[in-house]
Amino acid sequence: MQAYKKLEVIIPKLESKRLIALLQRNGIKGYSYWGGIRGSGDRGLQDGEGLSEAFVNAYFVVACSEEDFNRIKEKLRVFLSDAGGVCMISDVDWLIH
Repeated sequence: MQAYKKLEVIIPKLESKRLIALLQRNGIKGYSYWGGIRGSGDRGLQDGEGLSEAFVNAYFVVACSEEDFNRIKEKLRVFLSDAGGVCMISDVDWLIH
């Protein structure tokens, strides 16, 4: 087992490429994401029912070391302040196989 940070990030789908670029620029390679996420928050209902992707969210799961997290957390905070969205952080154990 190895200690890691798990970041769960929900952002507007249109901002997905920017988040992926931020992760890659900072050497974080372990992520998965799903588009078309529906939900409600500070910006109201994001139901994906519009003619564009303006009201659709994306959900990212990011796995990184504590060191990687410490390097990216302020950059991620700035990104979220600009793009909108939320980030939940958990301490997890990575099962090495």
